[in-house]
Amino acid sequence: MTASFYKLSGKLKAEEPIHIGSGRRTGVIKHSLPYIPGSFIRGAFGSILARSVCKLERPFINHSKCQFADKCLYTDIFEKEEGKSSGLIFRYAYPIHIGCGGVFRPAAKTLYECENSQCRKVFDAMIPPDSCDICSSRLKPYVGFVCDKCGLRDNPIRLERITSTSIDLPKSSAAILEVGGQKYGTLHTIESIPRGSIFSLETIVDRRLEGFLDTVKTLLEYGVGDEGIGGSRSRGYGKISVEGIGVEPVEVDEIESRAESINESRFSVQALSPLVLDGFMEAKTLLEGARRAYSWVFHTGKLSLPTLTLESSRVSLENFSGWSYKENAQRRIESAFSAGSVFQFRGEKSTILSRALASLEIFPLGSYKPHGCGQLRVENAR
Repeated sequence: MTASFYKLSGKLKAEEPIHIGSGRRTGVIKHSLPYIPGSFIRGAFGSILARSVCKLERPFINHSKCQFADKCLYTDIFEKEEGKSSGLIFRYAYPIHIGCGGVFRPAAKTLYECENSQCRKVFDAMIPPDSCDICSSRLKPYVGFVCDKCGLRDNPIRLERITSTSIDLPKSSAAILEVGGQKYGTLHTIESIPRGSIFSLETIVDRRLEGFLDTVKTLLEYGVGDEGIGGSRSRGYGKISVEGIGVEPVEVDEIESRAESINESRFSVQALSPLVLDGFMEAKTLLEGARRAYSWVFHTGKLSLPTLTLESSRVSLENFSGWSYKENAQRRIESAFSAGSVFQFRGEKSTILSRALASLEIFPLGSYKPHGCGQLRVENAR
């Protein structure tokens, strides 16, 4: 049977501290994320690929308009057709739970915890109770990560801070900047993911790129490690290694098997990464995304799906942006639903709908799919 798509998975290890800029600062402290967005991995992969195959002296241009585009491996993988998304989807790399082998993913916004340290009962509900039913203490939202295998709640990455300053070599002292007659020091502190941290690495590959699987695997395994990721790489940050990359063909019967476990008559959808939509999540938004996902996984035209009703949601928002090599500029800032946001729907029994929802766990929803945004998980209703 022909594979529907391919999945490359392995482990990403921090050989040196990694700074994943979050855009937030507190005084002289530059904050870091405790995980690695797919856009960082995609950027490193695309950078090393472009430099490896480009026939020009300046590789970062509008590749689709390059005179060599028809015979370029970069455009084959990233920009094969105008308006068509990349054939590679780089998932967010979240910490691996060494204890059980699961992956720590952002906790659902529906997760609450009893404030009593002797109780700590957990509640997972769209509308939590006013107080704990065991000790009557107040509840508070749980902010952190949950292992998708054993259910352990934790914040597995303890960010470390490294303080440094620029040096004025002629004076053999800390550098001083003078702006508008005022003098400023150059002391700064960078938060970073500590050396030795291990993350789950996963990339989804369109079957049209079957002939490039070995190249993609090699670049992930060796090229991305040499390129490094994150900020301050010239100062020794960002060195990584990629281990145990495996290539797995995924056939449609696996998606159909997953669909059998979905209760499509009433279910919730949790965002596993930022979800960038044109407006709020509505029933029609999910249905349109499910149609696209079904077509991508089952390689058919768009299908007709039964109606859905959005019952409730519990979400938070964040800003999403990044750097575009194509435009050589920062992307515009977009509003995104944060990972952990939950939307609950009511539908009707339908085998096609359950398969479309199962497909939506593979092919993301919304914008910036190749960057790992819009990854969803379909779960039981809260």
